[in-house]
Amino acid sequence: MKKLDMRFAESIFKNFIGQTFHKYRCDPFVYTPSVTQIVGLYIGDEVYKMSNVQEPVDYYGNMDDVAICHFTKAEDADIHSALEGVTQIDTPINGRIEKVVLVNENQQVFENGAQTYDVWLTRGVIFTVDGREISFEKQNWPYSEEINIERGYYLIDKFGDVRDFSEDWDPGIKADRK
Repeated sequence: MKKLDMRFAESIFKNFIGQTFHKYRCDPFVYTPSVTQIVGLYIGDEVYKMSNVQEPVDYYGNMDDVAICHFTKAEDADIHSALEGVTQIDTPINGRIEKVVLVNENQQVFENGAQTYDVWLTRGVIFTVDGREISFEKQNWPYSEEINIERGYYLIDKFGDVRDFSEDWDPGIKADRK
């Protein structure tokens, strides 16, 4: 069985509690609340980058370019649009982070009753800032480099449906998300 672990390091997020979430920087929304490849988060005295970029990976038996989400410390100069001619915008938050939830999922694939893949990944992050939530979610579709951004309450309910994971699988393969 092949095991992959692509979850964000929880240790980064523990340090955010009590810090000021100053703003996030991303491409302007056009038709949906999503942006391509990168969001900059300005928390405390640091800059962090959430990226969702295609990389070659074993995608359940086939080498393919799949969007892989990362969350890393960055420099201000690293936060820029992946699209030519697009100027990013800042969205001010200026509030205290009360809680951070990493939304992780476990994707499992079974062939003829035997588990062949056990994959863990982070689908998104939900920050509670001054009582209100802000979420950054990697889109479900494996090739999409989009990151959905939402603000409000109960944002976990707005995350993509877990059934989308196995939508186009071969009928002989059973895929579950847990």
